[in-house]
This record gives sequence, C-alpha cells and structure tokens, in this order.
Amino acid sequence: MLFSTMHLLLVEDDSELARQTGLWLREAGHSCAWREKGGAALVALGTENFDAVILDVGLPDMDGFTVVEQMRVRGFTLPVLFLTARDNVTDRVRGLKAGGDDYVTKPFAVEELMARLEALQRRAIGGVQPAVNRHLGRWTLDPVKRRLHADGETVELSPREWTLLEVLWANEGRTLTKKFLLEKVWDIQFDPGTNVVDAMICRLRRKIDAPGGPSHLQTVRGKGYVLQAVS
Repeated sequence: MLFSTMHLLLVEDDSELARQTGLWLREAGHSCAWREKGGAALVALGTENFDAVILDVGLPDMDGFTVVEQMRVRGFTLPVLFLTARDNVTDRVRGLKAGGDDYVTKPFAVEELMARLEALQRRAIGGVQPAVNRHLGRWTLDPVKRRLHADGETVELSPREWTLLEVLWANEGRTLTKKFLLEKVWDIQFDPGTNVVDAMICRLRRKIDAPGGPSHLQTVRGKGYVLQAVS
C-alpha cells in the first residue's frame, strides 16, 4: 500500500533533534513545520492545515499532555504522535487518555517513526470501512469527514473515538472484550491496568446517546462492550 505525503507539525524544544527529525520527514517526502513550544503549536494549528502532529511530552511552557488536551477542547481532531523519554506504562496511558493516538520513546529510529506515522495514516484512510449509508439508530455515518449526522445534528469525533466506533460498528451486536479493543484501537498487546477503554466508551456515549434514553453502547459485565441500535 502506498501512503500519501503528509503536512506535519513537529513540536519539539530540542533544536538538534527537531532539525534531524525534520530532515528525515522531508527525505520521506513529507512537509514539516516546527514549533518549540506548546502555545506556539496551538497557534499554528489555527493557521495551517496539518495531517498529524508529532508532539514532544517535555516542553518548556506546558507539557505535551496539556497541549493535546487543549487541541481536543478546541476541536482539533487530527492524529497526535507523542515523542517521550518516559518509558513507563503510566505516562503512555496518560498520553492516550489525554487524546493522543500513539507514541515513540526517545531515542527512536527513523524507521520506527515512519512506521508509526504510516500506521496513523492507515487508520485514517483505511482501517475498518463501513458503508457510506450505514446507520445506527438515528445516526448516519460520514466516513470521509469522520462525523455522525442525525436530523440536522452533527457530531465530531476525535481520531481515537472514530477508530473505536468503527471497530464496534464493524462488530455490531457482538460483545468485544477490553483486550480486543486495546489491540485493535490502541495497538496495545497487554492490559495496562487502567480504565482507558472505559473512559473512551463513556465519551462516546455522551456524544451518541440521547439524554435519558437507552444507550447504544452496552456494558456486558465481566465480558466487555457491545454496540447495538436503539429506538
């Protein structure tokens, strides 16, 4: 499969690492804008159209977790790849829960960086492909814009929320375990012992369920979650 070029925002305060990473990205055919601080990155997101963000966790003005949280609050749904020197489960899970999509641990090889970026792009343009006219209750799926439509109402989903919904939707009516969802949505091959799946299920419920009505996302105690249409 051939991957298209991307316009990337690199947020990294180490100028030499940023220079080298930018060189690697351009050699791979991508374009890249560089910012040293989180605040400057948020400004750039409002002035340019990027395909993904490569975001360092340790920034001088705010940490990467805060940056991605601000991105999601402001409605930016593009994928985020964390660069982190913190090689422990707690920080990796915190980044994913904050709204990140993947991570690379420093020091990293260029091959890994490119593979992670290709994986993010594959999720965005490939992954599970529901039919354009597929419905769930009152919702209609827009796979191009990653939106749900119903009676003039539109719901925007983050990349991770979208991937989770796609996996659930492709298995409508089947109970999916947390282990299965961690592997398919987060590419995590082990249980990190946190509630990252539960937290995102709750966010999806708030977006797609009618207040006070039955939920499309049912919890099957001791087994996992199942997506089903409700009237």
